[in-house]
Amino acid sequence: MKKQKIMSKLQKAGTAQVSPYALTRQQRQYEQASQLARSRLTDTGKALQAELGRMLTDVDFELDLNICNPTGLDNWLSEQSVLLAELQLPLEQESSCYLAIDHQAVHNMADLCLGGQLTARHQIEEKVEFSASETRICCRLLQKQAQALMQLLFNQHLPLSAHLFKQQFRPEPFQWLVLKVRLVLAGEAVSWLLWLPVALWANEPEEHKGASGPVALLDWRRLPVRGRVEMARRQVRVEQLQAWCQGELLSVELFSSMQFQLEQQVLFHGKVAEEAGALMFQISDYAESGS
Repeated sequence: MKKQKIMSKLQKAGTAQVSPYALTRQQRQYEQASQLARSRLTDTGKALQAELGRMLTDVDFELDLNICNPTGLDNWLSEQSVLLAELQLPLEQESSCYLAIDHQAVHNMADLCLGGQLTARHQIEEKVEFSASETRICCRLLQKQAQALMQLLFNQHLPLSAHLFKQQFRPEPFQWLVLKVRLVLAGEAVSWLLWLPVALWANEPEEHKGASGPVALLDWRRLPVRGRVEMARRQVRVEQLQAWCQGELLSVELFSSMQFQLEQQVLFHGKVAEEAGALMFQISDYAESGS
């Protein structure tokens, strides 16, 4: 095989984008719940606003909801100036939901619930201890939102009860959806985060679905992987690189035995072959274990 012919056959590997696939059942449930929650975000906002309107009498406000990425929230949750409240939801598998709200938003909610005006931001001092009234208001805030969700999703109006959560909260991945709630007032906004269990939006259990679903048809052995074959290696000078930019040819000597690698692991040894006018990698033997 002529060297020029080999060079003409070599092409740069494609860089096509592929969509990631959720391999675990937990990830698939999370993605399914996230899609369903996003599709019902408008209805959820209306339900929460109606329920909070009973709590915030004589307050004119709008609610803005967004599902946010939980990545990077661990440090914020661990701050002492963040108040956490917990509520047990009566789902098939009992799950907790959590409210996380910072000291400034706590102070603002206390102002609104007690019929006062919002205190200016520069007048609010950061603190790590909250009054009994402030903690009751925040627990009530979580309770109202949880009741609205249960009514919306399950048509159940339940006497739920929330309490202060004093432990360090480290949510496990794919267990909760994080909902950011912004209470928008005239020229001001008060916001907090809700950690809602994925089970709130659980569909039919996966084990009861028909075998014709896309997950059942997936054969992991057919998942695409990207390997690399090193055909040759050569050390050159900068002036040679400059010459090649002008169309000069680079002569290379192919390795007599080449390696097929997946990441850093050598799987096969082989050589270059040609079939139907295209270059191929022909496996000659398997790599030894641990190579």
